[in-house]
Amino acid sequence: MAITTISDLKTALNSGARSNLFRVSLTGFFSTDTTITADEDFSYLCKAAQLPGSTLGIIEVPFSAGRRYKAPGDRTFADWTTTVINDSNHKIRQALEVLQQQYGTTDYNSTTSKTLTGGSQTDFSTILVEQLDQTGDTIYSYTLNNCWPQDISTIDLSYDSTDTLEEFTVTWSYDYFTFK
Repeated sequence: MAITTISDLKTALNSGARSNLFRVSLTGFFSTDTTITADEDFSYLCKAAQLPGSTLGIIEVPFSAGRRYKAPGDRTFADWTTTVINDSNHKIRQALEVLQQQYGTTDYNSTTSKTLTGGSQTDFSTILVEQLDQTGDTIYSYTLNNCWPQDISTIDLSYDSTDTLEEFTVTWSYDYFTFK
């Protein structure tokens, strides 16, 4: 069916998906045995994110006369980035730094490296990224599996910035995502 009128376009869009209607939820990142519990706060202070992407590789198989048959290869998942507003107590940043420290040691004089308690992939957690409609209901969601914060960016400090809140980005590594 071709879209030929404004009515057709309005029907096809159905008000359209809005990039500012989203929610990012962390599950099981911050342990309950510490005083840092930032899972819920992250949903409120996550200012920006993306719907995750993936790339399907190509396997080229030589064929006769120099031709090549292209077959789908392995699927890879790029790192994923969020922008977080820093609260006055640095609660989320501190929780992420403690979490990062649990994954890998910062003691460079040590001959052994630390791993997360148990040291297995089951110790990693999930991130839920939800696209919301105008009433706040989830219309599409991605679950990023086996996540960990690979990079926590710097926070710039300056006397010139008198009317802005601090922000930092977190680059997450994960194994794969599922969607629904």
